[in-house]
Amino acid sequence: MVSLSARVITALKTAIRREENTSQVYQDKARKMRDPKIKTLLESLAKQETAHATKLQRVLEKGDLTLIGQSRSPSVFARLALQNDDVREMGKQTEAAGVIRWAVKAEANSYRFYAGLAKLSKGLDLGEVFTRLADEELKHKARLEAVLVRL
Repeated sequence: MVSLSARVITALKTAIRREENTSQVYQDKARKMRDPKIKTLLESLAKQETAHATKLQRVLEKGDLTLIGQSRSPSVFARLALQNDDVREMGKQTEAAGVIRWAVKAEANSYRFYAGLAKLSKGLDLGEVFTRLADEELKHKARLEAVLVRL
Protein backbone atom coordinates (compact mmCIF):
# COMPACT_ATOMS: atom_id res chain seq x y z
CA MET A 1 0.00 0.00 0.00
CA VAL A 2 1.38 3.38 -1.03
CA SER A 3 0.24 6.54 0.70
CA LEU A 4 -0.97 9.54 -1.23
CA SER A 5 1.76 11.90 -2.33
CA ALA A 6 1.82 15.53 -1.27
CA ARG A 7 0.78 16.55 -4.80
CA VAL A 8 -2.19 14.20 -4.78
CA ILE A 9 -3.24 15.47 -1.37
CA THR A 10 -2.98 19.04 -2.65
CA ALA A 11 -5.07 18.16 -5.72
CA LEU A 12 -7.73 16.54 -3.54
CA LYS A 13 -7.83 19.47 -1.09
CA THR A 14 -8.09 21.91 -3.99
CA ALA A 15 -10.94 19.91 -5.48
CA ILE A 16 -12.74 19.76 -2.13
CA ARG A 17 -12.43 23.54 -1.67
CA ARG A 18 -13.68 24.11 -5.19
CA GLU A 19 -16.70 21.87 -4.68
CA GLU A 20 -17.51 23.57 -1.36
CA ASN A 21 -17.08 27.06 -2.85
CA THR A 22 -19.20 26.20 -5.87
CA SER A 23 -21.91 24.77 -3.65
CA GLN A 24 -21.94 27.92 -1.53
CA VAL A 25 -22.20 30.19 -4.58
CA TYR A 26 -25.05 28.07 -5.98
CA GLN A 27 -26.87 28.29 -2.63
CA ASP A 28 -26.36 32.05 -2.42
CA LYS A 29 -27.57 32.59 -5.97
CA ALA A 30 -30.54 30.28 -5.50
CA ARG A 31 -31.77 32.41 -2.59
CA LYS A 32 -31.72 35.49 -4.83
CA MET A 33 -33.41 34.01 -7.91
CA ARG A 34 -37.01 34.95 -8.62
CA ASP A 35 -37.55 32.18 -11.15
CA PRO A 36 -38.52 29.06 -9.14
CA LYS A 37 -37.13 26.67 -11.78
CA ILE A 38 -33.71 28.31 -11.73
CA LYS A 39 -33.81 28.47 -7.95
CA THR A 40 -34.57 24.73 -7.79
CA LEU A 41 -31.83 23.93 -10.32
CA LEU A 42 -29.20 25.87 -8.37
CA GLU A 43 -30.30 24.28 -5.08
CA SER A 44 -30.04 20.84 -6.66
CA LEU A 45 -26.58 21.57 -8.05
CA ALA A 46 -25.46 22.91 -4.67
CA LYS A 47 -26.42 19.60 -3.02
CA GLN A 48 -24.59 17.63 -5.69
CA GLU A 49 -21.44 19.73 -5.33
CA THR A 50 -21.55 19.14 -1.57
CA ALA A 51 -21.84 15.41 -2.25
CA HIS A 52 -18.76 15.63 -4.49
CA ALA A 53 -16.82 17.32 -1.69
CA THR A 54 -17.91 14.57 0.71
CA LYS A 55 -16.73 11.83 -1.68
CA LEU A 56 -13.38 13.52 -2.12
CA GLN A 57 -13.01 14.04 1.62
CA ARG A 58 -13.52 10.30 2.15
CA VAL A 59 -10.78 9.56 -0.38
CA LEU A 60 -8.48 12.01 1.35
CA GLU A 61 -9.20 10.56 4.78
CA LYS A 62 -8.41 7.02 3.61
CA GLY A 63 -5.02 8.28 2.50
CA ASP A 64 -3.86 4.87 1.34
CA LEU A 65 -4.89 4.71 -2.28
CA THR A 66 -2.26 4.34 -4.98
CA LEU A 67 -2.85 7.13 -7.45
CA ILE A 68 0.36 7.43 -9.41
CA GLY A 69 2.77 4.58 -9.93
CA GLN A 70 6.54 4.85 -10.16
CA SER A 71 6.38 5.08 -13.96
CA ARG A 72 4.32 8.25 -13.87
CA SER A 73 5.97 11.61 -13.63
CA PRO A 74 5.54 13.20 -10.18
CA SER A 75 5.20 16.59 -11.87
CA VAL A 76 1.90 15.74 -13.56
CA PHE A 77 -0.12 17.11 -10.66
CA ALA A 78 1.91 20.29 -10.65
CA ARG A 79 0.79 20.86 -14.24
CA LEU A 80 -2.90 20.44 -13.44
CA ALA A 81 -4.35 23.93 -13.18
CA LEU A 82 -7.67 24.42 -11.49
CA GLN A 83 -9.17 27.81 -12.18
CA ASN A 84 -11.29 29.21 -9.39
CA ASP A 85 -11.83 32.53 -11.14
CA ASP A 86 -15.01 31.15 -12.69
CA VAL A 87 -16.58 30.60 -9.27
CA ARG A 88 -15.53 34.05 -8.02
CA GLU A 89 -16.92 35.68 -11.16
CA MET A 90 -20.18 33.78 -10.83
CA GLY A 91 -20.55 35.32 -7.40
CA LYS A 92 -20.61 38.77 -9.00
CA GLN A 93 -23.52 37.92 -11.29
CA THR A 94 -27.00 39.07 -10.34
CA GLU A 95 -29.18 38.16 -13.34
CA ALA A 96 -30.26 34.58 -13.99
CA ALA A 97 -28.63 34.36 -17.44
CA GLY A 98 -25.31 35.63 -16.09
CA VAL A 99 -25.35 33.18 -13.21
CA ILE A 100 -26.15 30.27 -15.52
CA ARG A 101 -23.46 31.29 -18.07
CA TRP A 102 -20.81 31.38 -15.37
CA ALA A 103 -22.09 28.13 -13.86
CA VAL A 104 -21.63 26.45 -17.26
CA LYS A 105 -18.03 27.67 -17.30
CA ALA A 106 -17.43 26.46 -13.73
CA GLU A 107 -18.83 23.00 -14.51
CA ALA A 108 -16.71 22.77 -17.68
CA ASN A 109 -13.58 23.66 -15.68
CA SER A 110 -14.45 21.09 -13.03
CA TYR A 111 -14.98 18.49 -15.74
CA ARG A 112 -11.54 19.20 -17.24
CA PHE A 113 -9.92 18.98 -13.81
CA TYR A 114 -11.49 15.63 -12.95
CA ALA A 115 -10.98 14.23 -16.45
CA GLY A 116 -7.28 15.08 -16.14
CA LEU A 117 -7.04 13.36 -12.78
CA ALA A 118 -8.97 10.36 -14.14
CA LYS A 119 -6.59 10.06 -17.08
CA LEU A 120 -3.57 10.16 -14.78
CA SER A 121 -5.01 7.51 -12.50
CA LYS A 122 -6.59 5.27 -15.14
CA GLY A 123 -6.92 1.68 -14.01
CA LEU A 124 -6.62 2.54 -10.33
CA ASP A 125 -9.43 2.75 -7.77
CA LEU A 126 -9.15 6.50 -7.50
CA GLY A 127 -9.37 6.82 -11.29
CA GLU A 128 -12.93 5.52 -11.13
CA VAL A 129 -13.83 8.16 -8.54
CA PHE A 130 -12.45 10.93 -10.75
CA THR A 131 -14.17 9.51 -13.85
CA ARG A 132 -17.54 9.50 -12.08
CA LEU A 133 -17.00 13.06 -10.85
CA ALA A 134 -16.04 14.19 -14.36
CA ASP A 135 -19.20 12.57 -15.74
CA GLU A 136 -21.34 14.27 -13.10
CA GLU A 137 -19.83 17.66 -13.91
CA LEU A 138 -20.69 17.14 -17.59
CA LYS A 139 -24.28 16.33 -16.61
CA HIS A 140 -24.43 19.53 -14.55
CA LYS A 141 -23.10 21.50 -17.52
CA ALA A 142 -25.73 19.98 -19.84
CA ARG A 143 -28.55 20.80 -17.41
CA LEU A 144 -27.35 24.39 -17.16
CA GLU A 145 -26.98 24.75 -20.93
CA ALA A 146 -30.54 23.48 -21.44
CA VAL A 147 -31.79 26.18 -19.06
CA LEU A 148 -29.64 28.87 -20.67
CA VAL A 149 -31.16 28.17 -24.09
CA ARG A 150 -34.63 28.88 -22.66
CA LEU A 151 -33.63 32.19 -21.03
